[in-house]
Amino acid sequence: MGPTVSHSLVEALRAVPDFAALDDATLLQILGVSMNLAWSAGSVVFDKGAPAEALYVVLSGRVRIYDAGEDGEDDVATMEAGDYFGEHSLLRDTTHSKGARAIQDSELMVIPANSFRTLLDRDPDLAGLVEATLRSRVKEGGPATG
Repeated sequence: MGPTVSHSLVEALRAVPDFAALDDATLLQILGVSMNLAWSAGSVVFDKGAPAEALYVVLSGRVRIYDAGEDGEDDVATMEAGDYFGEHSLLRDTTHSKGARAIQDSELMVIPANSFRTLLDRDPDLAGLVEATLRSRVKEGGPATG
């Protein structure tokens, strides 16, 4: 095994608890298929019912996960640096069950759905961690985040 890669985006991924144990090659693979995009405060990341096209990792800022209904929007969770969301819809191959909106100017790493699924297929440990996080969120009545 070679020296540890020191790159700001690799370090950002290592700050995500479920990604912390991944080796450098896997983290670099994630970076290779991802893109970093910025959302200004108030911008919609995705709406409830939209196709699930990516996993989102918060690099900076804050994103509000909400449930939109007839009576308005109910807060579900606030995602901050090191959190990820959108996995529920990706893993279930459905549309988003919640909406997401930047509540501060935010930079998100966007990992396309196909690339994320391929990564999970290649790394059963990561797949297990992501599934466990999803089960924990749902069990706690917390966000099945998107």
